[in-house]
Amino acid sequence: MLTRTFSSRAAQVGVPLPGRVSSGRLTVDLDGYDALLDGKRVELTALQLELLALFLAAPGRVWSREQLTWVCWREPAQGRRVDVQLSRIRAKLGIDLFRNVRDRGWALRPALFVGSWLG
Repeated sequence: MLTRTFSSRAAQVGVPLPGRVSSGRLTVDLDGYDALLDGKRVELTALQLELLALFLAAPGRVWSREQLTWVCWREPAQGRRVDVQLSRIRAKLGIDLFRNVRDRGWALRPALFVGSWLG
């Protein structure tokens, strides 16, 4: 079950999260805490699933380090934990999902949310 604290913090930054969010061939099910790529389960931690769900639920949004750490960790940004988790998500999925927006944060790569990624 999606934790109230995570979902309520996401809603406070303008991203109401349904139980399932999808883009292209990627689906995140927050009720069951599963990620599927091409229908196959991908092993992600709960935190990685939550981060990924935020990006999928607001595909055009640029997320700052402060926003991501507050929503996912309930505390102000510290160090490079966001960078590390995004890198781990990329590695586990085998897709470079995120683009860095210099001095602003991260966003999904545009090709992902129009469904044309991965050929």
